[in-house]
Amino acid sequence: MRFFHLADLHIGFPLKNGENNFNFQNTLDFIVEKAKEYKVDLVIIAGDVFHKRDPEVKDEKLFARFVSSLAGLGIEILIVTGNHEGAPFRDRSIHLDLYNELPLEFIHISKMPKVFNIKGFNFLTLPYPFKTNILAKEEFRDLSEDEVLAKLNVKLLKIIDELLGNINDRNNILVAHIPVAEGTVGFEQYINFSKDLPLSIDELDRENIIYFALGHLHKNQILKSRKWEHTFAYPGSLDRLDFGEENDRKGFFLVEVSDSLKDIEFIENPFSRKFYTVEIIDDNSFESVDFERAKESIVRVVVKGNLEDEGRLKILINKLKEISYVFTQVFDERSENTTVLPSIYELKDPIKVIEEYLDKTSDPRYKKVRDQILEEARNIMERIDE
Repeated sequence: MRFFHLADLHIGFPLKNGENNFNFQNTLDFIVEKAKEYKVDLVIIAGDVFHKRDPEVKDEKLFARFVSSLAGLGIEILIVTGNHEGAPFRDRSIHLDLYNELPLEFIHISKMPKVFNIKGFNFLTLPYPFKTNILAKEEFRDLSEDEVLAKLNVKLLKIIDELLGNINDRNNILVAHIPVAEGTVGFEQYINFSKDLPLSIDELDRENIIYFALGHLHKNQILKSRKWEHTFAYPGSLDRLDFGEENDRKGFFLVEVSDSLKDIEFIENPFSRKFYTVEIIDDNSFESVDFERAKESIVRVVVKGNLEDEGRLKILINKLKEISYVFTQVFDERSENTTVLPSIYELKDPIKVIEEYLDKTSDPRYKKVRDQILEEARNIMERIDE
């Protein structure tokens, strides 16, 4: 069996001011083209198809065309919900529920842990586990956030074993939208307001699960468990979302399995957005600016060192504003009170800002209740998101 393993599409993510000709349709068409070329049986999306629970109609239509194109090729689709699109409360409807209301046998949507048998293989699904459902129970209300997350992890491991307990054969694949402790964190830390307590891959590893198709971490990475040497794979986000992913490879996996994992290959997305940070450390930095790269990139300038000729910096900024695909902003890190140009709004995680303030403050009152402040801040952000 051959399948594509995708994750973290984040369709509808806010674009930079000036990205007027960006079209995610190019990326989705590329996946369909490759699916036809490699004759895959299935496309797995391990969470976060959309960037929010209630996407705009144009984004839903974009994805619907993608689904229709795959169906036209006889390719099945399996989706587990992530933290950006899933429902913190089980009775909360989401956009993907529409597919469950239609008599479509080729698409499988998992909002709850479940086993799907597709072409002779069992796909165990583990959507993003919101702690809201546990917090709603009376016996957990007096626990700290870390204690609740620890309870949640125990429950997740029990769910996996219960799903496996109802299966007799060994052709099992786990599809989950969760972080693992050994994984490398990427830009998702700035767009995820909830706190996670990652499980280790050794805790998750099971002898009769031949492949772990994961989502949530935005960096492309393949990890191996120690006991069974199983593959835990994150394809990473399908597109670059910000400068934090400037040098990351973006794409998805082509996976081949039989009674074990036979092959895994990364397919790079040629349509992913390009970012370029122009660092100015001294006057010599002006000589290394890649103007050809700037023409097809979202560009920012970061000034880190003192310059003998400030005029060259202004000339450079004006040229980059003129030729760049999109020019965003200038950061002058030399002085807190010095800026070359007023900064355009750049996304910054409010939880990180609060955490930094609490770490720097000398006020003992805040130090004493630091954890409670952070927990309440996360709860507020979750309610805003909901």
